[in-house]
Amino acid sequence: MSDLVTQDMEKAEVLNDFFVSVFTGKSLSHTAQVAKGMDWENAEPPTVGEDQVREYLRNLKVHKSMGPDEVHPQVLRELVDEVARLLSIIFEKA
Repeated sequence: MSDLVTQDMEKAEVLNDFFVSVFTGKSLSHTAQVAKGMDWENAEPPTVGEDQVREYLRNLKVHKSMGPDEVHPQVLRELVDEVARLLSIIFEKA
């Protein structure tokens, strides 16, 4: 496998581990669980829709501490309509 494909697989696994750890059973969707061991060269990339991002942001626990991005969950929750589209584009490009 090429280094680029390996790096993409590693990114997908990191994103998968993160999102699986933060989604609750109520908001867990099929796109949050990236299957391990897939034929990545022939598989369609997972999609993250704007509605999924919006739902996740609306369900953020605002009493939790900031993550590595240093953005407080309350800020993201209050700006959900402004950032949901942008974040879904970023996730699609990653």
